[in-house]
Amino acid sequence: MGLEKLNHRTMKSYGLSRRELFEQVDQPELRPLPSQVFEFGEFKNAKVSFDYHIEVNRHYYSVPYEYVGKSVSVKITESLVQIFHDHQRIAIHERSSLPFQHSTEEGHMPPAHLAYKTQSRETFLAWAQNVGPATKQQVIDIFEKKAHDEQAFRALKGVQHLRTTHGAQRLEAACKRANAMGMVGQRYLKSMLQHKLESDPLPDEEHKVVLLHHANVRGSKYYQAT
Repeated sequence: MGLEKLNHRTMKSYGLSRRELFEQVDQPELRPLPSQVFEFGEFKNAKVSFDYHIEVNRHYYSVPYEYVGKSVSVKITESLVQIFHDHQRIAIHERSSLPFQHSTEEGHMPPAHLAYKTQSRETFLAWAQNVGPATKQQVIDIFEKKAHDEQAFRALKGVQHLRTTHGAQRLEAACKRANAMGMVGQRYLKSMLQHKLESDPLPDEEHKVVLLHHANVRGSKYYQAT
């Protein structure tokens, strides 16, 4: 007996065929297949930083600013990063592989964003000026690398911690060396200070000739013809 014939044969216990039973019971409950291909998801917990971002695999993603300080759940797939609070999704971003960069939605920023930026930038610059001109220049360069001032705050807090750990004099020396070598960021300064490299000669200083003044060292006049 063919399958089609079997499906249309009336079953005694139901008084309906398999086809009729499917059309009356199962078919109305069917839903369309998902429009997106299934992606395996990894979950992790995170805490929203004061700059309203969370860190996922060394990249920073924004959430609405009112969630600052709150714990959230993060679903990470190959293409998306979705952020949940109390089982409600509060943010979604395309996943990025760029380390130490920010994915920021303008709608997540606080209303007083501009005024807050100006005040905070001035605070960090005033602090840096008290350390020294090289530190101030490093702080300015850190701000310039970011699209929004708040994105620099995490690194600048780290720079301030370096002053507490290593002292103002060493931090100023490290900033002077970093500025001369075109290096910008708290990670470079931290590495330099940990390895005590801040006092090493700068590249242009390493090749300078050191003139020795000694009785046995003959000057240029010695070789002039008489």
